[in-house]
Amino acid sequence: MKIAILGTGTMGTGFAEGLINAGHEVIVFNRTAARTEPLVTLGAKAVLTPSEAIAQSDASILVLADGNAVRETLLNETTRSALEGKKIINASTTDADEILAISNEVAALGGSLSEISILVGAEQLRDQKGNFLLGCDPSMTSFWNEILTSIGTCHAVGGVGDASKAEAPMLFGSMFISMTVAYSAALALKLNVPEEVITQQLSMFVPHVEYMLPNMIARDYSQCMASVDSFKDVSTAAIRAAKSVNLPTKALDAILELYEEAGKRGFGSQDGTAVMEVLLDNQNN
Repeated sequence: MKIAILGTGTMGTGFAEGLINAGHEVIVFNRTAARTEPLVTLGAKAVLTPSEAIAQSDASILVLADGNAVRETLLNETTRSALEGKKIINASTTDADEILAISNEVAALGGSLSEISILVGAEQLRDQKGNFLLGCDPSMTSFWNEILTSIGTCHAVGGVGDASKAEAPMLFGSMFISMTVAYSAALALKLNVPEEVITQQLSMFVPHVEYMLPNMIARDYSQCMASVDSFKDVSTAAIRAAKSVNLPTKALDAILELYEEAGKRGFGSQDGTAVMEVLLDNQNN
């Protein structure tokens, strides 16, 4: 099947590599064309516009920053004309109302927009160990399930918007787990606690800490599983979800501020563990 990936950041690249490894014909688009070159080396075809990607594919997957980027990509004057009869799925961070509104606009133009929430990192997508929540019209379930199960497992949770709702509670876990490890690692460094000791202690209540802690202790953020910018998007979405049901957000706001500060310091595209640098800065302690 010809599948387009629009957005080849960390997650988009992992998604594209997984699909290539599964034997699909992959078309890629990114605003910064140079970011598609590694995928072209692996066999993908790069195009210059979203409309080309959508027009040349059987299915298109959007892996963009947020709902604004999805709207700008799909509903600009050039791309609108390419949507008729096309099957598209959004894997960008959006809330339920936002993706439902965009889906309705795409439907009015003759296309179909579904949504997925990705529950794993780029490395798992690359290794065909994906895990997805699927929200779509019942008529599209079989189509998307066939594609997604070629690189992992897929759980249909309802219509468009329902995947965003199902993902929302998990956003908080992602925020608090990563920040728990960051604070623990920063304190361990300041108190000279051996890495093996802090790893043993944290592993009792933080899943997969062994993947995060070594990079934090080494202050090496080059192996990017989920970037600082991605954590900013997750934090923003979590805050929006909390506010929608009148939950307090003060603790969430504080976490977002730390990721925003890490971004300002030039760590935006590096692994989210780089928030450590903010915690270790004496001016912020």
